[in-house]
Amino acid sequence: MDDSFYDILAGHYDDLQLNGDSASWGPYIFGLIKDFCSIKDPDITDLGCGTGTVTNYLASQGLKITGVDLSPDMLAIASSGDETGSVTWICCDITGYDGPSCGCFISTMDTVGHITDPGALEKMFIRVAELLEEGGVFIFDATTGHHFEETLGDNVFFEDYEDFTLLWVNHYDKKEKINHAELTLFELGEDDLYERYDGELTARFHSPYELEAMAAKAGLKKIAMFGELNREEPGRDDERIFYVFGK
Repeated sequence: MDDSFYDILAGHYDDLQLNGDSASWGPYIFGLIKDFCSIKDPDITDLGCGTGTVTNYLASQGLKITGVDLSPDMLAIASSGDETGSVTWICCDITGYDGPSCGCFISTMDTVGHITDPGALEKMFIRVAELLEEGGVFIFDATTGHHFEETLGDNVFFEDYEDFTLLWVNHYDKKEKINHAELTLFELGEDDLYERYDGELTARFHSPYELEAMAAKAGLKKIAMFGELNREEPGRDDERIFYVFGK
């Protein structure tokens, strides 16, 4: 993964990642925390917080939260949206996070999928389990095989907005479970001229079986699995699955 390209995409990330549904993510995650975390008003650590959409919503609900991300530009946008002024922002690699213990870890927007090394992801699970307080939960989402194989596949995409256009050539290697995207971003600059940026992003399909095995090895138990932004069992056509693991 070319982490620097996330800095380039930072200003447009929510438009691209959330598909216009940004208002639903914070309340959904908040509901999962309330329903499944045994600790009342737990301290929360958001691993791979990106532009802080979920982080800042949870802070607005009175929760103490830390946002962790490797991209300085993502964190700059996230901190500018912190209306409470209460969020702690940390720039570091989430697979090596070494912060304080807390009652809830979250990781959204398929952050786990962009950790393409299963060993590194396993290391993160172990660290989460070590830092998670008894009765706490780890909530995250991961994109599905349907999303990688059928929605993305070997296709070409484009997103055209008022101030930028993104072209995306995709290839998914089903055998290796690796998704490779070659992206070209045209961003409107001064004098109505566009600047061009090129980059590559990779992601990996981690199956429910693999994720459950990593969690179990780390000492976490499965509490629930849901389809995309709902409370139903995951279905074949779901683009992502939400997981709740506990200690």
